[in-house]
Amino acid sequence: MQQNLEIFDFTLSDGDMEQIARLDTDKSLFFDHHDPDVVKMFMGWR
Repeated sequence: MQQNLEIFDFTLSDGDMEQIARLDTDKSLFFDHHDPDVVKMFMGWR
């Protein structure tokens, strides 16, 4: 339980933050939310 309470016991450097920011490619790895066919598919999941 002590380890669970210490989950935020770390710091990120500016270099770490830059590397994390580069992970965002602005594209979904699963499906494209802007693709009309994908939107129609999800709208039919009611």
